[in-house]
Amino acid sequence: MSLAEEVGGLVELIAAKYPEAAVHRFQEPALPAAGEFAVTVKQETRRSETRSQTLVERQYAMVCYAEDAETAILTMELLSRSIMNEGVNGGGRLSGPVRAESVSIDAPEKLDGGLQKCIGTVLVRARESVTFENYEKIGKVEMRTTTI
Repeated sequence: MSLAEEVGGLVELIAAKYPEAAVHRFQEPALPAAGEFAVTVKQETRRSETRSQTLVERQYAMVCYAEDAETAILTMELLSRSIMNEGVNGGGRLSGPVRAESVSIDAPEKLDGGLQKCIGTVLVRARESVTFENYEKIGKVEMRTTTI
């Protein structure tokens, strides 16, 4: 699953739980309002796991803006339960070779305008096949034997 598809899945999950909320993709809003969300990419790491597979670890930040700290943290708790217990993908589920390994929630922080911002970090792991060079197959094999 591509990075854009995973972000789209998280956005769809938030939109399903909070249909009236504005959800921003890949960047936080310049002037956030209470009830808005943002899904951003924090980090992507690729490691060679075997000769035929690469392990891809991605961290996404789900940001919730609320009027008070309690609303922000409870909203993130609901989203983290949904991700871990229900999952997410393009249809609302992270499934197949991709799954959320963990969700961690940071303490809410107060912004200049008085809003509270709470960040939940989602760790997703996937395995991708390594592309190998194709070689031409042996078309014909002949064997000669000589008897003495």
